[in-house]
Amino acid sequence: MVLRKKEILVRLIRMFNGQNFSENIGQISHEHEQDSKEVAVCRALAMSILGLALEGDDGKESLDQCAQRALKREKPSSPPLTVLHCACNGCKTSHIHVTDLCQNCTKKPCVAACRFHAISNDGKRSAIDAKSCKKCSACLRACPYGAIVKTIVPCENVCPIDAIAKDETGRAVIDFTKCISCGKCMAACPFEAIQVRSQVIDVLRAMKSERKVIALMAPALFGQFKCSAEQLHGAMKKIGFSLVYEVAIGAESTSLHEAKDLEERLSRGEKFMTTSCCAAYNNLVKKHIPDLKPFVSSSGTPLFYTAERVRKEHGNGVLVFISPCVAKYEEVFANEKIDFVLSCEEVEALFEAFSIIPSECEGEAFPYQTAREAREFAVSGGVSRAVQSVLDPNGKEVMFTPINGLDREVVKDLKRFAKVEECEKGTVLEVMSCQGGCIGGGLVCCPIATALRQVKNYGEKGPPLSRDHLILR
Repeated sequence: MVLRKKEILVRLIRMFNGQNFSENIGQISHEHEQDSKEVAVCRALAMSILGLALEGDDGKESLDQCAQRALKREKPSSPPLTVLHCACNGCKTSHIHVTDLCQNCTKKPCVAACRFHAISNDGKRSAIDAKSCKKCSACLRACPYGAIVKTIVPCENVCPIDAIAKDETGRAVIDFTKCISCGKCMAACPFEAIQVRSQVIDVLRAMKSERKVIALMAPALFGQFKCSAEQLHGAMKKIGFSLVYEVAIGAESTSLHEAKDLEERLSRGEKFMTTSCCAAYNNLVKKHIPDLKPFVSSSGTPLFYTAERVRKEHGNGVLVFISPCVAKYEEVFANEKIDFVLSCEEVEALFEAFSIIPSECEGEAFPYQTAREAREFAVSGGVSRAVQSVLDPNGKEVMFTPINGLDREVVKDLKRFAKVEECEKGTVLEVMSCQGGCIGGGLVCCPIATALRQVKNYGEKGPPLSRDHLILR
């Protein structure tokens, strides 16, 4: 039986809570001694779960040595993603080609459509010169029979800023100077060849210490498990968290800060503003569109305000942010108030490893009732609705436009807005890197439609957000 990420994750958690962790961890790869590739893949997946990078790995270090290195780590480090070359399929380079469905049309619409003279016809069928082809897809769109197709490389195809390519062996390589940690490549790879460097071992180590370990739950988390929010709260306590906070608390603060920021900008005559909640978008601006920075809201993220509050209340606690977002790892690295990150899939593995079924747990109410709009921050359009609900009703008219997912075309638009210092799409752009919002993040464990329904249901149970209510808090 082939062991893949989820099963290895569960087994490592169980091993850690047992005895002789570093000595026993080698069993995972030894189970595939007859298949050298499976041994390598299991070892690499285990290394990523231990939080180690695979870049530069020569395969000589044993898993017990890797475990010992992970246990000595004081703090995880950037970048959050790593590529498992042994798992990479080495997909053929993206290209456009003519299939056997070609009917040798008299009009040759494919030839006429190509501006680069890359397609020709020998009287029997059309053919594409790969060296001349610019992959514009004009011929593909022109063919009336659908006989021309584009073969893609999934990880490269979804990257909005071309940060992933192939090395000399044909395996995927991430250029971390360009990477915005959106996680799209990881989610798109069907071979599990791109992984997050997990911090689950760091969190489990903290739980064995005498310090309080406090969970900060992103709004998206409430759409990931088939149980009530109160049952999820109880289940998190059973894992070993001393306290559990909703990051929706910080979302309320973000809403008010962004509303005030917008009102000040409009009073100065500025024409548009973008939200600042999405960590991948913030990375995009920092690395690729610095001219857009003046138009990004100066407000902190919901995580920023939540961590600030919890740190004041529990100074020596270990703060663990739980989220489906890869880019949030980068935000946590930059925020000394937060210690670690866990993904939704890692929490799911913790439940399985500890034999916890959230829907069967006794519910525990949160001490602080968060607002409906704050609970829906994880949904595309949710930030806009929250900010709109706390704007001065006597202020200028504002048009909100959600950007539901980053891709190359969106990046082009954002660059143009920065250059001309105007945005015809709206006064406020709510930019979400992932389709659907945070509920579509790279580390989810639940379909978007299900997550959306659950987040909306939880949101409806909260009180409405209002400016007066926030100012009084």
